[in-house]
Order: sequence, then structure tokens, then C-alpha cells
Amino acid sequence: MGGYGSGRQYHYSTRSYTDDYLDLDIRTLNQRGWLDKTTCQNLSWKRNGKEIGSVQFLVWTGGQFPNKKPNITLRYKSRTNGGDWQELNYEIELETTKCNFGGERYWFKCPECNKRACVLYGGTIFKCRSCHGLVHKSRNESTLDQAIRAFHKKKDQLAPNAHLSFYDSIEWLENPKWMRYKTFKKEKNILMAINSKINDLI
Repeated sequence: MGGYGSGRQYHYSTRSYTDDYLDLDIRTLNQRGWLDKTTCQNLSWKRNGKEIGSVQFLVWTGGQFPNKKPNITLRYKSRTNGGDWQELNYEIELETTKCNFGGERYWFKCPECNKRACVLYGGTIFKCRSCHGLVHKSRNESTLDQAIRAFHKKKDQLAPNAHLSFYDSIEWLENPKWMRYKTFKKEKNILMAINSKINDLI
């Protein structure tokens, strides 16, 4: 069962921004190899080194039921406005499309509108941005604000437990165990480029 706070909105303001919600990104699951086979995993979200939510999920990619489509079953606890905790357990269908240079790309199918989505956002249940009525905070941000937000998002991907700001050196960051070194080097270079952009704008 997922940890407390799973699926709960994480608000910085009263505006309905995507950053105010826990995000379940299909690309993260794919990068970690969690979509390659039937598996059970735990995923957590952290802000400034503190866990703010977690879910347990079961990925089913096929097997003894050939007519059943691949799906992911989410299990977590959620509550609204300080009410009682609810145990949630439901399936989200997965869909694949062919890539231009071979292979397949995974998508979620939103449990509310049934449309393809790369990212689902947690409320009581995880669903797409349109169904939640969310907008990207970047619409109202300056170039510097966008760069700082991008820095923290990328930092949380590479080193979720590290207390880093764009004033700190990031040369010492080590490769996470689940990430290939080639991918880590690429992502670290992106983080360094964002850091350099921030310092130019300040």
C-alpha cells in the first residue's frame, strides 16, 4: 500500500497549476525499466529532501490473458481537506504507439476522458491535466523563474535527497543506481546548462 499523502495536492498557491500536484510521468517509469515486464514497484515524490507522497503500482504487460490490454494498477491512500484517509486501488490502461525510428512509446489512457497522456496528475485519482483543469505555471513566469523551476525539477530527478540550490556546485553529483551512466551524463549536462543560464540571468 502506498504511503500517506499519496495523490494529495501539494499547494503553493490557490491557483490550479500542474506544479501544485503530484505528477506520474510515463517517461520516468520507462527510463527506469519498469514497463519492460510485469513488475511491482514503489514510487515516491520529494520536495527539498522530504517525502510528500508515494504510491505502489503493479505493471501488467501481458501473459496468460492475451485479450487484456497492458495496464498499471495504482494503490495508495488519499484524503481531501484533512478528512479521513481513503484506500485507492484502480487500473489505468496503457497504450503504445510506434516510434519513427523503431520501437514503441508508452502512454497512459486517462481514467476519466480516456485520452492518451504522457503525464497524469494526482488529486483523489490520477488523471490528465485537462480533466483536472490545470495550467502550466510557466505561462505566468519570467525567464529566470522558469529556469529556476527547471533547475529544481531536474535536480529532483538526479538527486532527490540532496539539498541543492543553483548557487551550489553540482559537479559532485553521482549517478543514481537505477540510471544508466550515459543517460546520467546527458541529464547532468542539461542541469549544468540550466545552472549556467540562471547565473547569467541573475
